Amino acid sequence: MHNNKKIMILILLLVAVGIVIFNIAGNEDSENIKEVSLYFFNREGTAIVPVESEFSAENTEELYGKVAEALIKGPSGKQYMPIMDKNVKVNGIYNDSGNLTVDFSEDYRGSELMTTYAVVKTFSRLPDVKQVRVTVNDKNIIANGEELGFISGDEINTESDDDSATGIRLYFANSEKDALVMEYRKINITDTQPVEQYIVTELIKGPKNKNNTKLLASDTGVVSVETTDGTCYVNFKQDFIDKNAASEDTVRLVVYSVVNSLTERDNIKNVQLLIDGKKTEKFGSLDISGLLERNEALIEN
Repeated sequence: MHNNKKIMILILLLVAVGIVIFNIAGNEDSENIKEVSLYFFNREGTAIVPVESEFSAENTEELYGKVAEALIKGPSGKQYMPIMDKNVKVNGIYNDSGNLTVDFSEDYRGSELMTTYAVVKTFSRLPDVKQVRVTVNDKNIIANGEELGFISGDEINTESDDDSATGIRLYFANSEKDALVMEYRKINITDTQPVEQYIVTELIKGPKNKNNTKLLASDTGVVSVETTDGTCYVNFKQDFIDKNAASEDTVRLVVYSVVNSLTERDNIKNVQLLIDGKKTEKFGSLDISGLLERNEALIEN
């Protein structure tokens, strides 16, 4: 009887030790599971959106590698679209005091700018990462003629961000094309381009109100839109005047649809129009060589 009691106590001790070991192992496994938001294109391919995933990794280096491979592999199902070609390879991932560089193979080079933003947004939320730079064979990505360096995730807004909707006021022609009318809309800022660039882009897209009239040609090309010390410099491509040539009255509306829309922004006092980076004397008979201020007289009462 005494021996049986000893055996029972021993069994209970072994079971208790087994439970402790099992719990420790289970805790270690759960600690190795990381929840990560991978950014892919939405179904329409118009924005990047987060897709929640889980990864098992023993350290940050392993996690970085698995996340990069998952981005290349792409999303499962048809709800989202991949952001890059599956032939892309990861050359290396390097973290220098929170500045993370993700270096891809040459196949990445044809990717859209939004792909780079998706990579930055994804990695910026991982442990020990402050800023992210994407390179191809150790060379920086070129966007709008400039090299993209390190970018923080907070610099990139997406459709899923609560504060991504920005209200803008755009000026189009009325139905008679003899005055400007204001159209308010909200847009989602999905990259690091300034709001002013989005304003010009929306003007080119045209009005949503069927009673308003489009002024800028759909194929109007824009080189850049930058604001410095209260002046917004809108640099159109060389054929801007040819593509938007019209009657004298319409030319004035074209110009001031841009000027009035941009000067709705508190940080913009006037606008300088450039053609291929240079000042131009005339658009029709209208002098556009100098700084253009807001023209309230053209707005329909």
